[in-house]
Amino acid sequence: MNPANNNPNITPFLRYFTLVEAFVLVVVGFGLFLFPAIFRPLWPWEIAPFNTRFLGAIYLGAMFPIGFMYLSGRWSPTRPVLRSIFTFTFVVLLVSLFTINLFDFKSWAAWAWFILYFSLPASAGYHLWLYRSMPSNHLHPVPYNWQMILKSTSFLLTIYGLGLIFLPSIFSSLFPWKLDVFHSQLYSATFITGGVMIFSVASRATPAEFIAAGLTEATFSIFAILGLIIVDIDVQKISWLAPNTITWLGILVILAVLGLTMIAAGSRQIPRQSDF
Repeated sequence: MNPANNNPNITPFLRYFTLVEAFVLVVVGFGLFLFPAIFRPLWPWEIAPFNTRFLGAIYLGAMFPIGFMYLSGRWSPTRPVLRSIFTFTFVVLLVSLFTINLFDFKSWAAWAWFILYFSLPASAGYHLWLYRSMPSNHLHPVPYNWQMILKSTSFLLTIYGLGLIFLPSIFSSLFPWKLDVFHSQLYSATFITGGVMIFSVASRATPAEFIAAGLTEATFSIFAILGLIIVDIDVQKISWLAPNTITWLGILVILAVLGLTMIAAGSRQIPRQSDF
């Protein structure tokens, strides 16, 4: 059994801050996805139906690993999840600051948005620094085939995310619906974060970390596909046989299968007590 000090408890502040974050994700994720008519008017900027469900999928994809992190309360599976929190919130903060003119600060939602996206990367960044010298001998080597799959996936997701930032008109054309520059750059955070999380478990990881990363990819991908279908039943604007739509759906299906396979692979190894 691994010594407990190889996988210590996270700080009480981080754990309960994560509880607040998980609560926000549950409310916002399910709100945007299941009750868009209620939540769209409350959002800090105007969002169209496809973007509403896609944002809901993003937050639902983050809900499970962050909830898992809170329930475990240990450095593993916190390690890849905390890196992902910092990456996502920091990129979103930068995009929001560069497009701050789109926010209506007469609305409380705009203030809440910036308070949230200043506090989250600050907390995650501090705790990443705090745990920077954490021992890694509790991490298990990942088989070579898995390493190649995960590192390749991480590279492609990161490149696509960077493309959405720097060449938004080109890279956003893969989406089945039209994206403006703001939403293209905002969604870059999702793909860059996916790359960071997958790379974090590509070489060495615990079963818990494999499950956390798999939950993120599978949940986001499944809800993103469902959201597209649900919205298009009403608006009927998606060209389902268009090459970009087929490619977009294919990528999400691959990510969903990869995520489910990672969950299965992590679950097949009985996690040690110090992993949770």
